[in-house]
Amino acid sequence: MPYCRCGKLFRDGTDAYCVQCGFETRATSTAGAAPKEEPHVISAEALRSPGESTALSVGLALLAVSWLVSDLATDAIPLLVISLGLFLYVIYQQGAIKGSAVAVNPRSFPEIDGLAQSAADRLGIRKPDLFIQHSPTMNAFALGSLRSSCVVLNSGTVHALARAPKELQFIIGHEFTHIKCSHVLWLTVAARNPILERIPVLNYVLPLFFRWWSRQAEYTADRGGLIACKDLGASQRALARLVIGPELFDRLNVEEFVKQAQNGGLATKASEFFSTHPLLAKRLLALEEFMARTPGLRDDLHPHAAV
Repeated sequence: MPYCRCGKLFRDGTDAYCVQCGFETRATSTAGAAPKEEPHVISAEALRSPGESTALSVGLALLAVSWLVSDLATDAIPLLVISLGLFLYVIYQQGAIKGSAVAVNPRSFPEIDGLAQSAADRLGIRKPDLFIQHSPTMNAFALGSLRSSCVVLNSGTVHALARAPKELQFIIGHEFTHIKCSHVLWLTVAARNPILERIPVLNYVLPLFFRWWSRQAEYTADRGGLIACKDLGASQRALARLVIGPELFDRLNVEEFVKQAQNGGLATKASEFFSTHPLLAKRLLALEEFMARTPGLRDDLHPHAAV
C-alpha cells in the first residue's frame, strides 16, 4: 500500500487523492467489468478548516486546567459522574430516535438511502444509520459518539428538497462529516458539558472557545457536504435555502444577500462571535474558496456556480 508525502496510507487498486501534497493513485480496471466510480477519499485532517484544531485544543486545555484547579479537591468525582451521564443520555436519545423516527434503508426511502450510501463512499466512511423524524423545520443533526453515531433528517428538509437530490445529499454529507471528523464526540464531552456551569468565570469564557470551534467545525462539515454531492452550486443552494426557507427561496437574490452580510458592520461580526454557526454568506464564499485552492478537486466536482 502506498504512502503519500504527508505520511497518509492509501489502498492499492483504488482512486485516491491527497489534497495536501497532491499524491494520487488510480484504480486498476478489470477486463470486461463495468466501470465503477471510485471516489477521491479525503482524510478527516485534510477536510478540517484551518482554525478548528486550534480552537478545540485551546478549549480542551482550558477545560482540563479548570477541572484541576477548581474541582479536583472538591467535587471532581460527582462532576465526572455527571459527565459520564452525558454519554448515557446520548444512548437514550439514540434509542428514542430508533423508536420514534423512520430508518432510511434500501426498503424504506431507497432513493435517500442511495444518496446516503454514495455520500459515505465519497467521504470514505461506513454509512451511518440515517433516520427521518417528523418536524416542519428545515434541519438535520448528527448524534452519538465515536463508536455509535447516527444522522437525523427532519421531514421538512426531505419535503423541501424532494426535487433537489444533490442539495439533500449535501446536507447528508455535511452531517456525515460531523461524524467522520469526531465532532459529535466533542460536542458531547465539551460544548454541552455541565461542568462549565459549575466553574465561575470560565463558565462564560469556555463556551466562547467552543463556539469558535463549532463555527470552524461547520466550515469543515460544509467541505464534506461538497465532497459528498460533488456539486458546488447545489451545495450553495442548500445553504441558501436556510436563509429564507423553501417557500421564498426562488425569489432570493443570493448575490445581494452576500453583499448585505459583508456590509453588516461591527454588529454583524459581533453576532457571529457569540454564535455556534458562521454567517451563511461566509459559508457560501468559503465553499468556493475551498474548491479554488484544492488541487485536483475542481476536476472531480461539478462547478455549477449558479445559486
